[in-house]
Amino acid sequence: MPTITHENVDELNAIVTIELSQDDYLPKVNSKLKEYRQKAQIKGFRPGKVPMGMIKRKFGTTVLVEEVNEAIGENLNQYFKDNNLRVLGQPLAIEDKNLKLSIHKPSDYTFKFELGLAPEFEIKGLSTDNQLPFYDLSVSEEELEAEIDNVRKKYSKGFQEGINDVQEDDMLAISLEELNENGDIKEGGVVKEETFLALRDIANEELKDNLLSATLSDSFDIDVFTIEDKDETYIRKHVLGIEEDQEINKMFRLTIKEIKRVDKAELNEEFFKQLFPNEEIDSEEAFREKVKSEIYKGYKQSSLNHFSNLVFDFLLEENKLDLPVEFLKKWLKETNEGITDEFFEGKEFEAFIKNTNWSLLRDKLAEKYKVEVNYQDVEDATRGEILRYFNYQIPPYGEMMDNMLQKILSDRKEVNRRFEAIMDERILEKTSEDMGKEMKDVSREEFEEILKDYQASKNPAPVEENTETEVEA
Repeated sequence: MPTITHENVDELNAIVTIELSQDDYLPKVNSKLKEYRQKAQIKGFRPGKVPMGMIKRKFGTTVLVEEVNEAIGENLNQYFKDNNLRVLGQPLAIEDKNLKLSIHKPSDYTFKFELGLAPEFEIKGLSTDNQLPFYDLSVSEEELEAEIDNVRKKYSKGFQEGINDVQEDDMLAISLEELNENGDIKEGGVVKEETFLALRDIANEELKDNLLSATLSDSFDIDVFTIEDKDETYIRKHVLGIEEDQEINKMFRLTIKEIKRVDKAELNEEFFKQLFPNEEIDSEEAFREKVKSEIYKGYKQSSLNHFSNLVFDFLLEENKLDLPVEFLKKWLKETNEGITDEFFEGKEFEAFIKNTNWSLLRDKLAEKYKVEVNYQDVEDATRGEILRYFNYQIPPYGEMMDNMLQKILSDRKEVNRRFEAIMDERILEKTSEDMGKEMKDVSREEFEEILKDYQASKNPAPVEENTETEVEA
């Protein structure tokens, strides 16, 4: 067994020494060289008959270096675990110019490494005496009506017949005919017999007002490039269906061919059961209360999410840990090409230090609250994310879902990112329960402004990965 010792330079830095005897690595080297001999195909020799001296000359030193590195890595990692040493970054080898590894002169070796150590600390600030604002959102009658209107449209079974007037939420089937300079229909001009236009997409306010006071078959002369809030290329391709370089006049005659209005679901027990199959709702009043409670539930979750963010900020501010900053700078420079001294003066390095600080806090909080995350949690969360992306229109299980999960989760970095996100969410949920809440009643509009101001104050910067890793010697 190798002999390993470490000596603390100070509370955050140490030197670890590992002494390898030939018995720690040479048997594995010889075993691997025998495998090479059996498989080697060298001209003039049958497989398995290549002289061992030739195998050693060709592969020996490379194999020796690999086995020495593996022995260092395995034994240092075990030493750190046995001695409860929390190492940040990776051990950095201290150069020894007299050290030379050669298969022709195997020897006992001594290696030294610099270590950056995680600080010892107790979490500060986690108390109900420390109150942070918690926003309680009320649901207005306007918001309730808008949500009920939305779900009635969502569960519509088609469009109403015989609509002649135009309303804000209507979809119009229109024709477009190119005009000449005199304002008449241009002979041989561009004609789009039918295209669809949602009033909400109309950028031209004058046209929108005209349409809202129009009836079926009415016509208006318009600048076709102002019909939607899109660029000219989009209008040409998707509205008119013409080539990008085709010459046309911008003035067109728009004629309303059909007014399509969603036939909203009726407010009856069948509809209530469709929306809430596990609830006994037998009146419009009870239905409205249920919808209102669901809206409030969503608002409450948004408030909790924001409160978690405030808890995160507060704990980081209260627990600014001492870190081996100079060691981390040296480690970053040695393991990332292109990093210069200017990097350490910028926002990215600040974010790296902040993330390192949080990773240490997170581990301590996870231990305190006994929070765990496993691979199944990551897979389940990713499955839910995929279902939301497709608006729950795909099956949650089966070949299609399995293929998407495999594609996403085959990336180790992506798995780690999702693992940490779930861990953060669960930890902040627990810590939020132990923090004081200063309740504040606000409207949805006020809360949106609070969130907007909060995001503007963050000025986010890219964050490096968690730095607490295993040794890769």
